Amino acid sequence: MAGFAKREIIYSYDGSFEGFLCCAYESFTRKEIPADIISQKTMQPSLFEQFQIETDLKKAARVKKSILEKIGKDALELLQDTMLTILENKELIMLDFLRLGYKNGYKTVKLLSNDTVDILTKAVQSLHRESAAFREFIRFSQHGDLLIAVIKPKNFVLPFIAQHFIARFPNEKFAIYDEKYNYVLAYANGKHAISEVSDITLPKPNAAETEYRKLWKMFYNNAAVEGRINHKLRMGHMPKRYWSNLTEFQTEPAKERDRKDDCVKLPFNIV
Repeated sequence: MAGFAKREIIYSYDGSFEGFLCCAYESFTRKEIPADIISQKTMQPSLFEQFQIETDLKKAARVKKSILEKIGKDALELLQDTMLTILENKELIMLDFLRLGYKNGYKTVKLLSNDTVDILTKAVQSLHRESAAFREFIRFSQHGDLLIAVIKPKNFVLPFIAQHFIARFPNEKFAIYDEKYNYVLAYANGKHAISEVSDITLPKPNAAETEYRKLWKMFYNNAAVEGRINHKLRMGHMPKRYWSNLTEFQTEPAKERDRKDDCVKLPFNIV
């Protein structure tokens, strides 16, 4: 966009979507394109000048309103979803999208021949595909009156799988722990929350749970027709990166082996 100057400066922010909107606010106000935009959680020493941007909800609201009015709801959702992806340098690409959007308006999200739009769209599509996969590739374990599952996704999928499992288990208490991002989705009595955790202790399986796992593995192994087993096809439908937390592929309860507590320690009360 005309009038914007590239500068050897790094914007640092808190990693939230509102924080990114504040980075966009500063970029447009100062008419500059930073060398990088980095979350303070992953900030590394640099020779470039660093500009720490505080999250100001009023500024974020102004930018959000501007996006809705000038680029559209689909553009805002594309940016929000991109924040949950593992796309490298996503903040700079998102900022480039905003400059493009203010120039082209509502049609921006449909400009798939544009590299910026194409990159963001593909990243979000990958996020949605992974979310759909985790609606299928999750195994819960019973611990008292609580169902627990552990996942390790590439992207941050918890917000996209929450409603599926709430609808599936409306009368249960459950927790899904994302061991990559250290977040927990917890649900009970019609309420749910997604919270960051610094330390979480999962319980050892009790005798009943251990027996259920053995029975499930036995069923899985015996249900297969030996002559029709196709490992390549299975890998295509169920990539190997999902296997570590699937009961049927675990040879031993390694994660539980070193756990000493018999209770679940969650970052907040689930009652």
